[in-house]
Amino acid sequence: MKSISIIFFLFFILLSCQETPATKFEYDGVSLISPKGWAITDKENLDNEGYYLSIEKDGFDASGLLTISWINFEYDLNEWINIYKDELTNNIIYEHANLTFEAQKEDSFNNINTISIRFTASILGLKHDGIIHFFFENDKTFAILRQEAFEDKAINENGFKLIEQSFKIE
Repeated sequence: MKSISIIFFLFFILLSCQETPATKFEYDGVSLISPKGWAITDKENLDNEGYYLSIEKDGFDASGLLTISWINFEYDLNEWINIYKDELTNNIIYEHANLTFEAQKEDSFNNINTISIRFTASILGLKHDGIIHFFFENDKTFAILRQEAFEDKAINENGFKLIEQSFKIE
């Protein structure tokens, strides 16, 4: 019985060490590539009113996270920015993480004009920073959040770059 438990444990470890293959995501005119070593961890149709997608870097101690949310109509960006900031501030992960937002500014995401807000937080004792891009495109209102630990910036950069460069809206 003990040897079966050891074999099961080793099999589990072997499976969890395998790198996620690159995956193409397409839904409702939005497409992108989730790179090798990154996994689509959540996707949810929001009652046909919008959509939520989450992509995370593989690994128990990895910190790369990119989420894309959209609603299927134009919504006031300043109002959505305030709602988004309130939701993050009240989220259990950020509640005691010294979440701090910078002032919003004009920016771009894959050559799409955006309004962005940078933020910092201390999550599980690790300093993180991120950026949220807000914009309208093709009758949809988007929010794209990118977050990572400072110590992981170099290993996350190529993955974030591929996701951004492959992001398309039809």
